Amino acid sequence: MKFKQIIIAILALFTVVGCTENFDELEKDPVALTANPAGQLTFTQLCMSGDGFYQWRTNLIYSGGFVQHYAGAWNVTEFGSKFKKDDGYATALWRNGYSNELKNVVDILEKTSTDPAAKNMNAVAKIMRVMVAQRITDIYGDIPYSEAGLGFSKGIVTPKYDKQEDIYTSFFKDLDDAYTQLNSGSGGTVKGDLFYNGDITKWKKLANTLRLRLGMRISEVKPAEAEKQVKAALQNGVFESNLDNCIMKHLDATFNDDPAAIDFRGNGLAYALVGNENGDHFSTLVINYLKDNGDPRLTMYATPKTTSGLVYGGAIQPGESLYEGVKPGLFQWEVPMGASSTSGIQSYFKQKTTPFLHVSYSEAQLLLAEAAFRGWVPGSAADYYKKGVEAGIKQLEIYGAAPAGQAAINTYLNAKPLVAGQEKEQIATELWITYIFNSIEAYSNWRRTGFPKLVPITNPDSETGGVTPTRLYYPNDEMQKNETNYLEALSRMGGKNDWLNKVWWDKN
Repeated sequence: MKFKQIIIAILALFTVVGCTENFDELEKDPVALTANPAGQLTFTQLCMSGDGFYQWRTNLIYSGGFVQHYAGAWNVTEFGSKFKKDDGYATALWRNGYSNELKNVVDILEKTSTDPAAKNMNAVAKIMRVMVAQRITDIYGDIPYSEAGLGFSKGIVTPKYDKQEDIYTSFFKDLDDAYTQLNSGSGGTVKGDLFYNGDITKWKKLANTLRLRLGMRISEVKPAEAEKQVKAALQNGVFESNLDNCIMKHLDATFNDDPAAIDFRGNGLAYALVGNENGDHFSTLVINYLKDNGDPRLTMYATPKTTSGLVYGGAIQPGESLYEGVKPGLFQWEVPMGASSTSGIQSYFKQKTTPFLHVSYSEAQLLLAEAAFRGWVPGSAADYYKKGVEAGIKQLEIYGAAPAGQAAINTYLNAKPLVAGQEKEQIATELWITYIFNSIEAYSNWRRTGFPKLVPITNPDSETGGVTPTRLYYPNDEMQKNETNYLEALSRMGGKNDWLNKVWWDKN
């Protein structure tokens, strides 16, 4: 009953927005207001970025702290910079990802698997299952996948933990199957789709772009398979411009991160940034990279400081930089000249209506730049790189940032081309910038590549001695809920549920 009420509330609200599908028709359709595939698709898409519970804990505090996108807030510094364990933070994605997202996607698959009139919805659900599970497995490693979400339909309440290598094999098959299965001429309409309003062509591109992302994710552990998947993705057709980006448009809904009463309609990361108000800042690593390279995104991301970094509480001195970050490992009140001597985060990133960018053309082009550098795909790595950086600048306009202007973009691109001998580091660092606000993906790409080079953490109270964790650990209550399968998964990691173990594809 609770789920049905959530779906009804969500769909009713979207009828007044008109930014996605015709929800007036959905509201009039009594079937659309039950836990059917359309409602469950809407709910899942909202959860993926509207879940303030794990956006705060997994995306902002841990992932954002680990890769040093952010610094200064108490929780980001204490846990994300000093690498201290908090079971609630570490398990947030697991708990909500399975109960809210994966369960509903599996339900859609079960309900549409034998219906020829729902082939497109079934294909979309296959893509959604990959999107949801990729986030979970890349954070935790081996996870329940093939048997996950089947407690009601098949009575499987203690699902096995699949090996991550096997999960990735399933990902590639599902994405290829979905791409082939999607057909704009038959297979039915896709209702409840907040990403692309049922546009089959866009969904096909998303399937291929995800395939590209996942192909590159295994580049260090299975390069031959990675090359095969990247080539197939490019041949089938990946994103061609920012118009293809997978974006979730959020609404002005009440912020809440109570797992029992979350309102998923607003942006969950924005909720977290507001919850950390006056604490969250971009790190020195982010600000210095943008500033030192003359990157036009500096002013699009950050606000100028309001007091001097030379005179405590004083006016900004002549010639002094207006933009400064907070050093990772410092609380904002420990900044020598006070927090106001550092840059803030632009306000349009902290609105409940702030969009969330899941997969982008910029990401695709930068990944293709690396693939071209490796000799896996035709084309110039330098050209892919240039397009990826340009798209990464322009994509910030969706949040409300003033356009950088083509002349400023061209000046930057000409001054900072791809340099021989530095290709992997440059591409990976640009991906890290493009992934700001999606730190979960930045954290995965950092583990794969080792770039950017992070600021050393020297805090004496770091629980890891300054070593960045390489995964999050499983919920400890899995020992009670799913003992046999949990222990088997741990046996593949030396028998210890530790966050310094590596996931399968992490060979860096």
